[in-house]
This record gives sequence, structure tokens and C-alpha cells, in this order.
Amino acid sequence: MSESPRDRIAASLAQRVSSGLHLGLLRYGQRLPSTRAVALEFSVDPRVALAAYRELERRGLVELRTRSGIYVANPHAGDGFVHPPRDAWMIDIMSDSISHGIPATQLAERIRRSLETLRLRAVVLECNDDQLCSVSSELENDYGLEVSVIDLDDMNRDSLSKMRGADCVITTGTHAEVARNFADDLGVPALIVSMCDDLFAEVHRLLPAGPVTFVVSDTRFEAKLRRIFENDESSENLRTLVHSRDDLSRIPANSPTYLTRLTRNQIDAIPLLERVIPETSVFSPTTAREILEFVVRANAAASEVRPSAGRAAKRMAG
Repeated sequence: MSESPRDRIAASLAQRVSSGLHLGLLRYGQRLPSTRAVALEFSVDPRVALAAYRELERRGLVELRTRSGIYVANPHAGDGFVHPPRDAWMIDIMSDSISHGIPATQLAERIRRSLETLRLRAVVLECNDDQLCSVSSELENDYGLEVSVIDLDDMNRDSLSKMRGADCVITTGTHAEVARNFADDLGVPALIVSMCDDLFAEVHRLLPAGPVTFVVSDTRFEAKLRRIFENDESSENLRTLVHSRDDLSRIPANSPTYLTRLTRNQIDAIPLLERVIPETSVFSPTTAREILEFVVRANAAASEVRPSAGRAAKRMAG
């Protein structure tokens, strides 16, 4: 089924809001373009643009204020305005659960068993500290995986020992072949994750207008970013700074700027942190689904026959 104009515009606007907050271009409560402006940009009827904004309002991303305009929703209410309910997504899930024959009262326990029957262990392979930090922390915090990290530029016997008993090997597309080779040797799945898709798409869109800055901790990620954007016609506008090497105070106050999770963890409070919000998720929706499929299927298999975590994952891989 083809995507409707409303859904296409809603997806684009949601990307801009999320990336704008992370790049410091938007703040909570800031006014967004009118439905008329959006309609002109996307060449649609203003009613379609309004429907797209209403979809974002339903998700809790924006606020439509009567006779005032459209604003970035503030997750911390208390500004005197009536905010849309933040539980609409949960109602959708429970309604869908009932339609599949699972009473809403049983849903929480079904989800718990799907995530917690096994303590699954992932080995993350990457060649820079910034991505090792982002990938591993997201796997631990959002998916409940136990994670070991291996720097591919510093492989040794201890690194290989970390792989024993792993239930999956995870890396980004750059190192897909290496990860698959290790996974084949271990008899477990290799999951190739895609990261920051929406953010990178927004950076591609912004580069022609002027400099966009990434602040990183590892010079190897600095080099990787340059390779990612090297074919962009405006790649000269990409600025990369290393927090331990460069002066962050020279970043213009209105410049789109992104800080990696590791960098945020390592720098002290500076004005830059006040205008860019912490990253929430670096995995693409497709990657999130693939990881959840792995976790849920492994747990489902374990709940039936109670094998060890390693044997459950190996059976899934086969």
C-alpha cells in the first residue's frame, strides 16, 4: 500500500522536529511553520498539511493552539496550555492486542515474558569509541541486552574470548562482512544496525544552507563522518570537532550542532549543552524492529523448551 500524502508529510515533519531539537535548531515550545507554509512547500491542500500536523499532535510531538499556531510539544507540561494525551500510542497497542486475541489485561505479562525470559548477550563490533558507546548503551537501556564491546582496531586474544557464549554479533554496515564471519564461526545471528538515518537526512538537507557541526570524542569517528558525507555537494560545510582537541566555544550560537552520546558523557556543563537536547534513539525504526524480532523470538523459543541462551540463539540462526 502506497503512503498517503498526509503520512508522507507527517513523517517528514516528525523527522525535522526530532532532528531540529537534537541539532539545537528548535526548542520545546517553539513555533513551527503554519499549515499554509507546509502546504506550499509540499504542494498539497492546506487541509492535508493540517491533517499531518494533527497526526503529530496525536503522537505528542506538536501542539495545535487555537488562534495561536503550531508549536513543538514540551514533554514537561506546566506552561498553562492543554497538552494532548501522551498515552495515545499505548491505547493503540492495547487495542491492536485485543484485535489479535490478547486481552489488554494480559498484555503486560506477555511483553515481560517476551523480553525477560532470557538474558541475551550481544557482542558489538566497531572501530571508534563514539559508536561503540551509542550502540551498546542503546542495546542495554532499550532492549535489555547484556553487551560486550570490541574495538576492531584493537583486536586481541581477550577480544575473541568476549565472543564466547554470545547470542548475536552486532555492528554497523561498514563492518557487516567482518561481523557475519564472526557470527558464522559462533553459530549465532549477525545484526547489522543502521543509525541516525533521520539525523543524517536532515544534515544532508541543511548542508547547502551553511555549516553543520558534529562534536565527537574519537578522531576515527571524525574521519568516518567525513566519508559518510564526502559525496554531498555541500560537504565543505560539514564541521567536525573533537571535544578533547578543539575549542567548542567557537561554534556559533545559531549553528546546527550534534554531540555524540559519549561526548555528552565526557564534557562539563557548557552553553552548548543548553541548546541541544540529548539523543533519545540512534537506531533506525527498521533496526529497532530487527532487534526486537531477535529478542522476542529467542525468548519465545526459550519459554517453550527452556534451552540455554546460546542454544536458543543458535537455533534461531539456523
